[in-house]
Amino acid sequence: MSDRRSILSPQHGFTLVELLVVLVVIGITLGMTMVQLMPDNRAVLRQEAERLALLLENATLEAQASGQTMGWSGEASHYRFWKKNAYNDWVRIEDDTLFRPRELPEGIRISQVSIEALMTKPGDKLSMSAYGFTLPFRISLGNQYGNASVIGKSTGEVSAAMDKQTGEALP
Repeated sequence: MSDRRSILSPQHGFTLVELLVVLVVIGITLGMTMVQLMPDNRAVLRQEAERLALLLENATLEAQASGQTMGWSGEASHYRFWKKNAYNDWVRIEDDTLFRPRELPEGIRISQVSIEALMTKPGDKLSMSAYGFTLPFRISLGNQYGNASVIGKSTGEVSAAMDKQTGEALP
């Protein structure tokens, strides 16, 4: 009789349907995770514009704190920061951790720089005054997937914004 009872006792375990449901849930979770981990094509451009905006804002604060005018210049795929020396000459900043010369990531280029809505030539310096307000400026960055603008206000506030797909800058 004990043999009969063990044959008829309920089995413990998972059914095939339960295993399939678990596999589907795991698949959906992995799919959502992969979408979030893989950056979109414009993410690198957005990050670089935000980095430049923060660096320019910090340069403005540094100029005001140190009493020494700072500058920024950019051409094609690189940019650098400058300081004015005691003789009022521009000197490149080479060995500073924050304001060192930087290369833009592959494919990203500085397409346009304007100060007070006037276009500048490549290599012209954007000045961050130690004693006054910075002139409003716009730096346009772009790659094959879109464009971004770094916008500086006379108050020293600098922000980054992705441009609309039509090429028009966001307000």
